[in-house]
Amino acid sequence: MEKVRVGISIGKPEMHFRFAGETTVSSTSREPYIVPAGEYSVTNVAPSSKPLWGAKVATFINRERAERTAEFLRERGIEVDLLSMGGEVEWGEAGELDTTVTAVVIGRLESIETVLERAREQLLAIPAEDSRIVAGLRRYDDEIPRLEAVRLNPPVGGQILIQREDGTISATVSSPLICTPNDPSKQFELADVTIGIQFHWQHDETLAFCGALEIVADEDRLTAVNEVDLDDYLASLLGSEMRLDWPDEALAAQAIAARSTVLATRSRHHYGEAYQLCHDDHCQCYQGVSRESETSRRILESVRGQVLTYDGRVADARYAKTSGVLTDAHEIAWDDEIIPYLTPVPCGPSEGRYQDEVKKAMTRSGEENLREWLANPPEWSACNPASHPYPPSAEEMKDLFIWREELSWDRVTELVKLRTGVDIGEIHHLEPLERGISGRIVYLRVHGSEGTITLGKELTIRRLLSDSHLPSSAFIVSEKNEGIALDGLGWGHGVGLCQLGACGLAAKGWDRVRILDIFYPGARLQSGGSTVDH
Repeated sequence: MEKVRVGISIGKPEMHFRFAGETTVSSTSREPYIVPAGEYSVTNVAPSSKPLWGAKVATFINRERAERTAEFLRERGIEVDLLSMGGEVEWGEAGELDTTVTAVVIGRLESIETVLERAREQLLAIPAEDSRIVAGLRRYDDEIPRLEAVRLNPPVGGQILIQREDGTISATVSSPLICTPNDPSKQFELADVTIGIQFHWQHDETLAFCGALEIVADEDRLTAVNEVDLDDYLASLLGSEMRLDWPDEALAAQAIAARSTVLATRSRHHYGEAYQLCHDDHCQCYQGVSRESETSRRILESVRGQVLTYDGRVADARYAKTSGVLTDAHEIAWDDEIIPYLTPVPCGPSEGRYQDEVKKAMTRSGEENLREWLANPPEWSACNPASHPYPPSAEEMKDLFIWREELSWDRVTELVKLRTGVDIGEIHHLEPLERGISGRIVYLRVHGSEGTITLGKELTIRRLLSDSHLPSSAFIVSEKNEGIALDGLGWGHGVGLCQLGACGLAAKGWDRVRILDIFYPGARLQSGGSTVDH
């Protein structure tokens, strides 16, 4: 059975958990021993090694493109590493499926802030005209480079104190501390698991998990890792990402997309960490056994082993809550790399009575589309709640199909300085420079009294103008003397499967294969290596 390692609580000073049954505790410093059911706590009593950090510039499927980018940077005196992330997945009769990507990384320092600052300075020293030679560096003269910190080495060493809350057990062991239930049906509960990190719904919960619990000393803090069977992980994810009163075929499509994305991305987004995936929106939402149900298990059984593939690779089957009307291309949200199965498609039927309307939308600019849809959302859009009513559990999401945010100019000025670390004076104008066909802004120029800056892509823009995140970057800016109004459409990046669109289509009788066909054009559905007929 394929397993995944999920970071379920990260960077905490101490942790509290409860074992439901006898559990074998082991580490590198002592022989395994059995502890009884009960409540325990752990603290870090000796720190692990310090991590090294780099600044990730771009990630490529094609290694030659990564090597050309690295050569371009080295010729300009910049220290560059190429990191190979992912690997091969053995998947039944399908044989080896590739998941490898190559990341271009600048620098190798102990401080995240310093490595990002130095990388930014180095990239800004390259004229934008030269940077445009290599996709993904800088497109505009005033563009702030898009950089992401990547950890280069996993935590090593450290000491952990484990104590039973009643005081009967206390031991100091070397990190990691591995806790494996003697009865696989027994669960453990972990307190203060943070959900919705950096979103407006962020909160802590006590959650129960199956599988093994691993506690890792990470510098002077602790990280909890859950090693769990892939399908157990997916059973929870299905109830965390979607509602279980949604149509079966929508849930089945989501399960296949999620399994594919896990296999395609594990160890990529958290390279150098003690875990392969995190439990939150950054990867995929995983909130333990409380989100499982008989429905999720039944759906997973119906799609056992099925994954999406493309050209010998596991498809990175991204998904978002609400696309709006059209989905958009991979490159509008992430690296400048065209992925054929992550391309704009209508969120709904494109034939019959709607054929001409869909064709028109597919040939217009993103701004033209967005302005029309905000005034008159098309009835063929499968995530439009006016024509495809949401299930009762999703009623609160109606307000995220079409939404509005208002900010004063003073607040915009505060947010821009906070998010970018750059002071360009008082902000007085926002200028969308590029949009995807869905209307999502790809690059936004910010005009201040002391200059301009250009930012991209969509997640950066959503964070720029909000205390947490805007629902999407598909918005029209209306400017007045006192501030701005943002009239927007959709929730999320809008690439790949639209979850509420899949729900609407399934309610109209579409099956999982047809749903996956429309949202991932050209991808093949395989079960244990056998292609599923379309």
